[in-house]
Amino acid sequence: MARRGAALAVMLAALLAGCGGPGSDPEPTSSTGSPPPTVQAPPVKGTVRTNKTTPLSLRAEPTTQSKRLARIKHKTVITLRCKTVGATVSNGSRASNVWNKVTWKKKTGYVSTVFVDGGDSAALSVCQEAAPTPSTTPPKPADVEQIIVTKARSQAGVGERKGNQKDCTPYGGCMPWDALFATWVWNKSGDVVPKFSFSGDLYTWGQKHNRSHPGVDGVGVGDLVLSGTGPQSPKTSTRVDIVTEVLADGTLRVIGGNVKNKVTERVIQTKGIYGWVDA
Repeated sequence: MARRGAALAVMLAALLAGCGGPGSDPEPTSSTGSPPPTVQAPPVKGTVRTNKTTPLSLRAEPTTQSKRLARIKHKTVITLRCKTVGATVSNGSRASNVWNKVTWKKKTGYVSTVFVDGGDSAALSVCQEAAPTPSTTPPKPADVEQIIVTKARSQAGVGERKGNQKDCTPYGGCMPWDALFATWVWNKSGDVVPKFSFSGDLYTWGQKHNRSHPGVDGVGVGDLVLSGTGPQSPKTSTRVDIVTEVLADGTLRVIGGNVKNKVTERVIQTKGIYGWVDA
């Protein structure tokens, strides 16, 4: 019996020695002795799935708070280079913190996979880069542009309160209120921004947060457009409006406060706009 017990112990020891426990197999190395480089998988094609009126934002980082680089239309086929982890985004039916790295019209950035068919493809490798520093700003809703338009239009016709004081409105203070209205709408829509009474201050704030842009190139629904020649003073920055539609002829449909003393939607030319702030 003793000899049989010893033989069984030897057999078990041999089996355990062959098991692939942690650290049992050496790390594969190249001929130089270093671990082999990570091989990035080839790009994968994906299709944008938002809706006909809301394009997909290409962001500088995988977070809704980072700078918007471009807008990509619904049903556009895009090339996905890799995937990474970022801010959690919901499309109304599911949420994910996975983003795709994309190059679109010579601009490289990130799009949320919840709006891309094929964005979660197993064929995509993980992006070989450091994860971004999490933002301390509350995240904006994924469809914030349409929320902004809906909230702004809900105020159409609202005007100044009756009485002896001029410019008194529900949007704060008794003063010129186009900027107060714009920032009120953004904040009510989940796009957090300080309350400004002067449109030039709003543009300057946007510059500090990579959200202000000169001219009108790239402007879209939900963004703020500023009229005049610059943000320096009330004489150079005359008003701010919210874009509700970019029209085919190059004009903009906008809604704003303090237009003949009330909230009004109208069509404007782009010639008198000096800049815009990204929603």
